[in-house]
Amino acid sequence: MFIDNRLRKFAETFQNSNTSSGVMKYSITKLKAEKIDLPLTGEILYYYDYIILEDKPILGNDLFLRFIERTKLKNILSSWDNDPEWKDSYIIFADRDGDVLFCDSSDIKSPVYGSVQMKMYKLTDSLSDFLNIYSKLIEVEEIEFCGDVVDDDFNHKPEYLLRIEEELNKNLSSKLFVDNFMYFFFG
Repeated sequence: MFIDNRLRKFAETFQNSNTSSGVMKYSITKLKAEKIDLPLTGEILYYYDYIILEDKPILGNDLFLRFIERTKLKNILSSWDNDPEWKDSYIIFADRDGDVLFCDSSDIKSPVYGSVQMKMYKLTDSLSDFLNIYSKLIEVEEIEFCGDVVDDDFNHKPEYLLRIEEELNKNLSSKLFVDNFMYFFFG
């Protein structure tokens, strides 16, 4: 399964990161977990069946995301019931200062969307694509730039933004996804 390799790599990126906090590990066997009354299917189900998340895991510095633990899924989704565009098949798996990343579980590939101030933007066609590109972006931030991504006035360095955009262009299927990704992380 394609998601399996990317999920392994993603957990490895988390463990190798010098900015991660909390716990994120790949499990070689399906986790035994309480059944949650949510429509977890496809890649998002596989993610929660094989990734151990504990202690509010956060990955990245400039590109930080906090990943939602399985036991917290229902709680985080409860505040989105008021949005008329919100569907029951949407599963929030990460957040960034109140903006969220979610999958549409009605599609087996679990496409990933970002929501900035409750406006939704598609980022990737699948969760596995998202995990792949996000892992690559963390490596750009931490390995290529050693976390030095802003100038003295806390503006992103142009060479960093260009490198991020270059990586997105190499790995995403459309210019729209690149633009949406840049908007979600950099405004």
